[in-house]
Formats: sequence, structure tokens, C-alpha cells
Amino acid sequence: MERILQNFSDYLMHVRRLSDHTVVAYVGDVKQFLCFLIENDIELKDVSRLHIEEYIKKLSKQKTKLNSTSLARKISSLRSFFNYLQLTSIKDENPVEGIRNPKIRRRIPDFLLPSEIQKLLEFSMKNQRDYLMLSLLYFCGLRVSELCNLRVEDLSFSPAFVKITMGKGKKDRIVPLTSKLAEKLEDYITSCGKSPEDYLFGSQIKIHPSTVFRIVRKYTMMCGIKKRIHPHTLRHTFATHLLQKGVNIRVVQDLLGHSNLSTTSVYLHVVDQEKFDAINKLLQEG
Repeated sequence: MERILQNFSDYLMHVRRLSDHTVVAYVGDVKQFLCFLIENDIELKDVSRLHIEEYIKKLSKQKTKLNSTSLARKISSLRSFFNYLQLTSIKDENPVEGIRNPKIRRRIPDFLLPSEIQKLLEFSMKNQRDYLMLSLLYFCGLRVSELCNLRVEDLSFSPAFVKITMGKGKKDRIVPLTSKLAEKLEDYITSCGKSPEDYLFGSQIKIHPSTVFRIVRKYTMMCGIKKRIHPHTLRHTFATHLLQKGVNIRVVQDLLGHSNLSTTSVYLHVVDQEKFDAINKLLQEG
């Protein structure tokens, strides 16, 4: 079982080219399923759709109830696992095919107001590194993993842009840099004496995502922002502010690196909600 899990992990990483976070999650889900098989004395080669359905029912009845998003991911993990077993001739068919994922209710993402973003950046200006981290998260809409993996060679200053190499879904993209941010990044690289192959935040060892989380929380608290903010909130804010300013949703999709427009369209609900709130205020005043 350990060998199969390792091979499956390699398949996800090198063939499917999924993000490290997704690989860890999928492997963990499959490991949990394999424990279920062992507990019930079921051979992997004998797994049928009925076994999958029984397992899903068990997950749904846990004391710590899974939300629809987590359950959908576990089903996707198993679907990928049995696809891999088919490719390697361990299984003739995929017992997960035809099993529908639960409906996921898309939650409107949290985001910061322009005044809150301005405060966040102003409070961080005394620390060059922290300011640049927050600026890249907001002005470029980077994921935390993309920020941590960013190398000096991924930046261009003429023209000014950042290249996100092998991000989530392994889709490379180019995001323009503002002239002010490009100038500050260039100064930072020069003052730190960084080489092209160095990580932008770090040198040979990249910064850990938990450090980025702490930095975001630190300045959020300093600003007196009461919202529960994390690094991804700045990415949500980037997308929301662009749409509020009338930027075409397909441009926003490209800047975010979303494969499907439906993923980006969740931010339209934020803009729609603002319209409803505006009308409600008008009615209250009337």
C-alpha cells in the first residue's frame, strides 16, 4: 500500500502536475480510504461502486461532519486514484465514475475595502520585505505558494511584469507590475545582493507560507481591521477591486490564472451584492 501511495503521489506531481498542497490532500484522502478497505477486509482489486458509496455514506455520518467542499474533494481524490490504477493496469475500471460530487454552495469571498488596503500597505512601509510581500499579493493577485516560490529571475523590469511559473494547475501566466512596485522591487533586489536564481523572499531556501500568514495578520491587527484576514484575502481583494472598476472578467480570469471562467465568476456575486445593498439603502432612506 505504501508503494502504491508513493507511486500515486509521483503521478499527481509529475504527470498531473498538481500543486504540492493538492498532492498532499489527495494522498491523505486515499490513505484514509485504504484504511477503510483494510478495516472491512476488502481487496483493492475488488473495490466496486457499492464500496465507494458505502464509504461516502460513512464519511457523511461522521461525528465531525464534512462540509460539501471537503466531501467533493475526497471523491475527486478517489476518482484520480482509480484513474491512476486503470492506467497502471491494477484495475480494469474506475468504480468512482458516475458518482456525483455534492453540490457546493459557493461562498462570496471576503475582501478588503480600498481604504483598508491602503492602511495595510502604509503600516508595512517601514519594513521593505513585508511591504513588497503585501504589495505582490494585492497588486498581482498572487497565491501564497506562488509568492513563496517566486525567484528573482521571474521578475522583469523592462517591460515590468512578474512571471508566475508552474502555479496551481501548472498554468504559467504573466502579471504586469505597476511602475512604483517595479521600482521598489528592483531596489530591494539590489540592496539584498540577490542572484537571479535566488528566491525573492529568502535566498536558497524559500519563505514558508506560515510566515506570510503571520505577516498579513500582524499588519491587519496593527491597522485595527476586525475582519478575519489571511493572505488569500488579498487575492480576493485584487479580483474584486478590478471587477468593481469595470475590468472585463476574462482579463481578471487571465490575471488570476483560473482555467475556468466559472471560478472567476464567483467574484461577480460580490459586485452584485453591492448593487443589492445600494438599493436596500435607498429603500431604507425612503
